[in-house]
Amino acid sequence: MDHRESFQEIENAMKQEKKRRMYERYQTLYLYLQGTDIEQISHTINRSAKMVKGKLIYY
Repeated sequence: MDHRESFQEIENAMKQEKKRRMYERYQTLYLYLQGTDIEQISHTINRSAKMVKGKLIYY
């Protein structure tokens, strides 16, 4: 599976997700895979950098 397919799967999951917590997890992963810095991701989703790192370690 290449990155385009992964991005498409994550985008679809984000669009279908109704729970904010899961949406944020998908969004964090999506932004990270695009090469976004952890500090920028934490600012985007309004969470601490520590929480972002924890979410990324989990996935």
